Amino acid sequence: MPTIVCNFSALTVATLYYCWRSYYHGRSQREQVLRERVAYMLWVMANSV
Repeated sequence: MPTIVCNFSALTVATLYYCWRSYYHGRSQREQVLRERVAYMLWVMANSV
């Protein structure tokens, strides 16, 4: 019985970690796309002057 509890606890921790990592990766990817778009917008504006 204690082995099952330890395995379930490890599975729970791993699941929480992977959910957090997925959220963090998605958020950082969106921020990266936003930075690239802003940089491109500034580059286009600077070249049109």
